[in-house]
Amino acid sequence: MRKLSYLLLVLALALPLALPFAPALAQESATVVAALETYNENLPAGYGNISVADLSVEMIDKPDLVLVDVRQPEEYAEAHIPGAFNIPLRELAQTLDKLPDLDAEIVVYCGSAFRSSIAMTSLQVLGYTNVRNMAGGFAAWQGEEFATTTDVTEAEAGDAPEVDPEVLAAVDAQLAGLPQGWGSVKAEDLNVELIENPPALLIDVRTPTEWEEKGYIAGAVNQPLEQFMSFAGEWPEDKDANIVIYCAAGHRGNMAATLMRTLGYTNVRNLAGGFGAWSTAGLPFEGGEPAPAEAAVEEFDPVALWSDYLAGMPASFNAVRVGDAAEQVASNPELVIVDVRTVDEYTEGHIAGALNIPLTEVTDHLDMLPNLDDPILVVCGSGHRSAMAMVALNLLGYDGATSMLSGMSAWTGAGYDVTTEPAEAEAGAAPEVDPAVFEMVDAYMKAIPAGFYTIKADDLNLALIENPPALIDVRTNSEVEQGIIGGATHIELREFMNRMGDWPEDKTQPVVVYALGHRSVIAMMAMQMLGYEDVRSLAGGVNAWTGADYPLVTE
Repeated sequence: MRKLSYLLLVLALALPLALPFAPALAQESATVVAALETYNENLPAGYGNISVADLSVEMIDKPDLVLVDVRQPEEYAEAHIPGAFNIPLRELAQTLDKLPDLDAEIVVYCGSAFRSSIAMTSLQVLGYTNVRNMAGGFAAWQGEEFATTTDVTEAEAGDAPEVDPEVLAAVDAQLAGLPQGWGSVKAEDLNVELIENPPALLIDVRTPTEWEEKGYIAGAVNQPLEQFMSFAGEWPEDKDANIVIYCAAGHRGNMAATLMRTLGYTNVRNLAGGFGAWSTAGLPFEGGEPAPAEAAVEEFDPVALWSDYLAGMPASFNAVRVGDAAEQVASNPELVIVDVRTVDEYTEGHIAGALNIPLTEVTDHLDMLPNLDDPILVVCGSGHRSAMAMVALNLLGYDGATSMLSGMSAWTGAGYDVTTEPAEAEAGAAPEVDPAVFEMVDAYMKAIPAGFYTIKADDLNLALIENPPALIDVRTNSEVEQGIIGGATHIELREFMNRMGDWPEDKTQPVVVYALGHRSVIAMMAMQMLGYEDVRSLAGGVNAWTGADYPLVTE
């Protein structure tokens, strides 16, 4: 393998003849600039992400896979992926002796994938050729209920691989200098800044197609990540200038921000959640698809939509038990089955004839679904994601969409057959749906994070001690006679919209909704679509709570 130092030396000698540096980079180390340009020209496939599902498989198949947790030691101590060792992000470049050679397979992760995307990019710039970022972070890992541990894994120090000292110093400086908050800015805070104290440069690193089709934040310039370093001559000469970067969801923005910080820019921030978070928050943007007519916007009332939806739901709340689902599959040839799991999960085994449309892509593929009144059975792994997709479809007018309780785990547990043969659907014409409702539902679905807004019983118990969320129990009156979680407010789901006055006044306050699973998803989505910023559903519901030996109270 060519050593990075050799490659950079060649580039540094050749570059002045072929690619003279822009004036803004004249004072930079030619070696550092060359390293960043080489990296930018060879971005990893998929931007270096690996899903938690794929990682769980690789951990079995690849015993030499190295897992690095870049969170703070106290976060690592609470729980982490078995076999992962801890190197806090700011110390990463100072502890390369704990990592294997430059070609070893490494996966980095943090809490949400924000810090780990910085870590991944930094290591790749240093010459690590096979380092990836776990998409969704530890929250996504826990959301899928994969194994965690508190047992500490120690990494044996060895010889650090040979990397160019100038590049190492630049990478170390940008990591060690990361501010509190890791260089992120929330959409609401950026909106205020753009009004009161605009940044010197606002950069959109999405592709030109995304810029044109999705729209962009006013004042931004489009500098796609794939050609990012070619725009360096347009960046401010002042290395302390206030610069904000954004992409679609945050990952590419962090990659670009890391490149700028490595060049010595000290005040570069990345929009948390990217343009998806900006548009979901209802903040203004330019371009993109034409906005609904002003009259239509004024007439649309999401509270009325949700009130009508809950009032018109059947007693089952459109949930179907696995036995009834199997009977429908066997007896109704017109039934359309939609599996909203990831492609990897789907290929491992699914119900025969089921179409695969991953959860966040449901609104992109309405042309694959039947008429609004036709029966649709939505399935996933546990019933959580399918409930989210069902609600989205119901709101759009698919009255026949239902969700299979407990998901494919219940299906296979009951001994029903699965297949690995994919089902194909011929795309037709998508049905006409209310454009205002579609805009709201589509924005919501596109912004669903890894973890799907769930919280496990153990994590909720810890939160109730350290930072208590508001608890809302949406079960029936008869169900809560056996007890509720201490401090919870009881609001039957059927009355949920009628009792909005009992919801927290502060829409930023953390909220956890629970029932037995399915109904809490409906309530959670209602609050989220009506502006509540931090609402989650208790994974497994009250049964998971009591199953973990946590108490209920009857007074």
